[in-house]
Amino acid sequence: MQPRKCNGILDLLEFGLLPDLKGLYRCDYLSHCNLSPDPEPSFDGVLLSHAHMDHCSYIHYLRDDIPLFCTQGAKDIMQALDETGSTGTCELISLKESFQTYVNSKGGESKLYGEKAKKPRQYNIVENHFTVGGLDGEALPVSHSLEGATAYILHTSTGPVVYTGDFRFHGYKGDETRRFIERAAEVDPVAMICEGTRVNSTQVDSEEHVKEVAKERVEKTNGLVVVNFPVRDTDRMQSFYQVAQQTDRALVINLKQAYLLELFRDSGIDTPRIDDDHIRVYIPRKTWGVYKDDRFSEKIQLQDYDYWEREFLDHDNAVTAKNISENQDQYIFRCDFFELKELIDVKPEAGSSYIRSVCEPFDLEMELDLKKVENWLAHFGLYPYTHIHASGHLNYDEIKDVVQTVQPDALIPVHTQHPEVFKNLHDNVIFPERGISFEI
Repeated sequence: MQPRKCNGILDLLEFGLLPDLKGLYRCDYLSHCNLSPDPEPSFDGVLLSHAHMDHCSYIHYLRDDIPLFCTQGAKDIMQALDETGSTGTCELISLKESFQTYVNSKGGESKLYGEKAKKPRQYNIVENHFTVGGLDGEALPVSHSLEGATAYILHTSTGPVVYTGDFRFHGYKGDETRRFIERAAEVDPVAMICEGTRVNSTQVDSEEHVKEVAKERVEKTNGLVVVNFPVRDTDRMQSFYQVAQQTDRALVINLKQAYLLELFRDSGIDTPRIDDDHIRVYIPRKTWGVYKDDRFSEKIQLQDYDYWEREFLDHDNAVTAKNISENQDQYIFRCDFFELKELIDVKPEAGSSYIRSVCEPFDLEMELDLKKVENWLAHFGLYPYTHIHASGHLNYDEIKDVVQTVQPDALIPVHTQHPEVFKNLHDNVIFPERGISFEI
């Protein structure tokens, strides 16, 4: 169930999905619901650890005059979400004023929308040291499952406070996580806010292991290799890109991934380039489905695609379902749940395989979705399949080592369904409670 835009933030406040904090939320939403917005924000800034939606999507509800602090990589991802998303409720980079009107050229009243309604948000790109609200801060990059993840150290009058963000050791940037832990230990923090997604698990993960298993599977496949991995997981993309290099295939990515890689290129971030010999950009049939159909003019063909998609249509590395179908042993085709329909056009031949490289389902809805996927795979002869994944988070033993290394005065677990496990890791664990503030 999605919150109603016409009700501003009230639907989310009703269920405690947003905290009832004054001077934090956008003025247009508050005014529309007859709530008087404060003339000035009550917060000096928001520190964003990374651009996964469970961390950044509610930026949508923040005032535009509260600065956001994040890395360039995180901002690029959010820009891609804004530009390529279809929900219309991202507004992570620019806020679109809602419930506003203007006098049109005929002297009548019209709704304000589109480019006229845009107001840019204030972003401060962090690299090392920064200042917010009179506090000195440090941003330290960490390994996670997408580009631009960072941890923070805030130097307060009471002492340093460490926030881990989401982090792991077993990605390609694991050394960055280790350097963060070393620095966190050096500052002798009064508190560490620590994520605990997998604090109840001792399973050992490795991105290198993902790559090894995927390479073995691809080498044994005579036809097409179809793979599903998270759309913005740049470590996983790197794994399959390297497998493509090693097996003399091309990794086929979708238009949203191509757009993001172009943003990374412009920012100087080291990720695969779409003009690489082992990368292809997949052009799906959309709306009328007349791309490359000579019966229709170029103008009509272009109208099947959004403006941001059109720059890729004539790219040297663009491929269609027909291209893939005719040369199946040359490709590793990324295809997620919403793209399974493309297999109807690609028509995987006998000997093709499927690699599922996403997490196991952890709720009923995801279990039902997986069953749907398996039905599709069975139809196209891609079942059974290979499943291989590495989490973006530390396990219990790794979190234990972090706590023992940093030795904060207080440990505050967040981002976990098992906060009680942290009692085994530290003598002074503070459990956050909804609506309750505390001082360090």
